[in-house]
This record gives sequence, C-alpha cells and structure tokens, in this order.
Amino acid sequence: MRNLSLILTILCFLVYNAPAQKRKTQVSIRGEQFFINGKITLKGITWKGYKMEGLLPNSRMVQGIFDDMNPETVAKWAYPDTKQWDAARNQREFIAAMKTWRKHGLLAFTINLQGGSPQGYSKEQPWYNSAFTETGTLRPEYMNRLEAILDEADRLGMVVILGYFTLGKMNAL
Repeated sequence: MRNLSLILTILCFLVYNAPAQKRKTQVSIRGEQFFINGKITLKGITWKGYKMEGLLPNSRMVQGIFDDMNPETVAKWAYPDTKQWDAARNQREFIAAMKTWRKHGLLAFTINLQGGSPQGYSKEQPWYNSAFTETGTLRPEYMNRLEAILDEADRLGMVVILGYFTLGKMNAL
C-alpha cells in the first residue's frame, strides 16, 4: 500500500494527459435508467414479466488482458493445442467473443488492470498479473491489449467498466 498514492497520482496524470481518443460510445444515467449514446438501453424489452428497459446487463470479464509473468505458474494457463500460454491469443479470443456477447444482450463488462484470480476466489495467488510495474508505471503490452479491447467495445457500442486494482493483489503494491 506504500506506493498507492504514487500510483493514483500517475494514473490521474495519464488519464488527464492522454491524447484524446475518437471514441463514440457514451453511457449516461437519467434517474435510474441507463442510456448508451443517448438511447435508453433495452427499449421495450421484458423478460419473464420484468421490465429490462433502462438496465445495463454486464459481466465481470476481468481477465481480458491477463498475462502471468511468474515463470513458475505460467504453465497453468497453457492452451491445450500449443501447450503454452499466450496473452495476445487470450486478448484476440476475448475480442472475437465480444460480438456474440453483444448480440445476446450483454451491454457492458468489467475488465481490470490487475485481472482477478483465474482460479476464482483463491486465497493463494502466486501468479503475477498486473498492468503496473513495481514502480507504478503501466506496462505497454497490457495497455496495448486493453486499447484493442476498448476499440472493439466502442465499435460494438458496449460500455467498459475499468477496474484498476483487485483486492487479492493490493498487498503487492
């Protein structure tokens, strides 16, 4: 936690000084209803008698930019066909699935700069997955994978909920 202030300062600097992206997807809330690009979500849709209009169906998909930089644990995530882990493939497959998610009504997802536990809510987390270096700077390879996901989300009109930290890795700061 000793570097948390430094990291938050750096993140604020990066957010406010980043070059403007030409993104078109905008989410807003009016009263208790969500809108994407000025249009109410799920207009006129009901499910089993429940009104869905104005809701924002979302899913926690925090592993979209995942990589394991621990040589002792990276083999846990090896693909069956190649017998190796590939962070770029993970990101490509994530992006390829987004169109299907959107087609089935998923309008938003959470992605995280530190991922989450790939084994669920495990107590031990020996893998090393973080967009942050030990000094608090952001790893370009993580940010490139994130950028590609943000681009596709924008193209599909999906909302991205970006988490910076995950509880299981806060002690690593």
